Amino acid sequence: MRQESAPGQVRMKAHDRVMTRKNRIFLSLCAALLATDIGLVAVGAATARDALMAAMHDRAATLREGFSIALYTTELKLMEIASFVAELEDVKTHLAAAGEALAADPGGDAASGEVERHRQALMDIVGPRWTQLRFRYLLRQLSFYLPPDGTVFLRAETPYAHGDRAEGPDSLVARVAASRRAATGFDIDRLSVGLRAAVPVAGDRPLGVVEVGTSLDTMMIPICPSSRCGTAILLDRAAVERRMDGYALGATFTDDRRTGDWLIEASTNPAITRVLMDPVQGAELATAEAALVRVGDRWLAATRFPLRDHLGKEDPGRAAVGSVLAWVDVDDAVHAFERSQLVNVGVAVLAFLLIAGLIHLLLGVITRRLEGEVAQRTAQVEALLAEVSHLAHRDPLTELFNRRAFTGRLREEIERCRADGTVFSLVSLDLDGFKRINDAHGHATGDEVLLAVATVIRETIGAKDAAGRLGGEEFSLLLPGTGLEGATALAERLRLRLSGRPVLTPSGDTLRVTFSAGVAEWIPALDEAALLRRADELLYAAKAAGRDRVMGREDRRVTIQLAD
Repeated sequence: MRQESAPGQVRMKAHDRVMTRKNRIFLSLCAALLATDIGLVAVGAATARDALMAAMHDRAATLREGFSIALYTTELKLMEIASFVAELEDVKTHLAAAGEALAADPGGDAASGEVERHRQALMDIVGPRWTQLRFRYLLRQLSFYLPPDGTVFLRAETPYAHGDRAEGPDSLVARVAASRRAATGFDIDRLSVGLRAAVPVAGDRPLGVVEVGTSLDTMMIPICPSSRCGTAILLDRAAVERRMDGYALGATFTDDRRTGDWLIEASTNPAITRVLMDPVQGAELATAEAALVRVGDRWLAATRFPLRDHLGKEDPGRAAVGSVLAWVDVDDAVHAFERSQLVNVGVAVLAFLLIAGLIHLLLGVITRRLEGEVAQRTAQVEALLAEVSHLAHRDPLTELFNRRAFTGRLREEIERCRADGTVFSLVSLDLDGFKRINDAHGHATGDEVLLAVATVIRETIGAKDAAGRLGGEEFSLLLPGTGLEGATALAERLRLRLSGRPVLTPSGDTLRVTFSAGVAEWIPALDEAALLRRADELLYAAKAAGRDRVMGREDRRVTIQLAD
């Protein structure tokens, strides 16, 4: 065989070196491309996972907020009913007469007969109303107590059960009788548990206490009206056993309402409740604010937070008597996340094979293309992060601050004013008759009304001011450096400007939009919750005074501004 010439061997070796270098460059670029694709997939997966977890936490926060609102409205309803009953003259008359009979002849037959006569007379009066209240407001307790030791004078739900006494100094009735101030809250006594309101009955002297109670079952549907979510009220078994009579405990909490160390007071789905409270499956939920839990073939976002009785409301350091468990079905979101990850991996593999082939032919072109794709992917990630950040702080309809962002700004403003000694004011406003607008003209018109309100707010407030939509038709304004008088004037300008800008309905009619507002000036003694509560109280006062007005208060002086 003829030997290759020396120049040919040199060319062959040079070609081999070139090919070797080319292969090394190709392999290096392919390795870099592979690493880049893996990194982008990982970043995309992490971003999507973070977005999923953020959405889960937002849903959990919504459920917690829904429970707080439902609890507040239920307590308010109970307080209104108890106050109404306590102000009835017939109630005062019979409680006073029964108390006088007992004081004049304690334990005597004459006193017993007189007390029984007044008890029956009071039952004849409240009996028909009790039936109406029980079915209309889902009440399960209406009781009357006599001073000074809280003796049960009448239970409308069980007229034959009377003569026992309120359960110790920590019971709701005993605390109301001692303080002579109305109170509400969750309570556990010897015979039952429930949400209650107690109001003192007074004439020229203390005459007794009226207590109204209901089950927490009544709050379940408003908190979560669909089958895709649920709530449960769980009581600490040891806490209930310390206060409740053994027979009543066994009759109320049967075996199907017990799970480990917990008693199920109310639940929209007891089966899911048991799974979420299982020590193994619900372990993450016991330590996290919210957790993803698989129940059967569905994924749920669940949250658990403490349930405090009326004593715990006054003393947050007191141990909770139970827990509120809430969950929402996020199976669709989880499966969408999993599908997106599969799609991302598939796209990444195909892109790698295609780009690797092009790199083998045109290294330079592919390099530039790779840089372009990296920049594009990075821009997509940055855009997604920016969108997530925006959604976390803004109401999606009005583009005003959402509740979480607004309360954060409020907290920062309080800290700033405490540091430099300045003042600011808070305006809480609520649209008048907004539900009627939605019912009569549809939610699209309701959204137009909310957008119109947001527009007028932006036109009216200053650049340093902040506005937020706290939920539904409720808005708040934060006015740094503005005292009560200036804030009230601004709210009045806003009210007049909004009422003069009607909203057009799909039928061609125009709607005059009004609101009621409460204005509160911050003082160093107030934290954010107290300031919000003060503004809300004035808002409710404006509603009660006839709506379409602004009410401001400095200390205990109230000023009502009426518009012609």
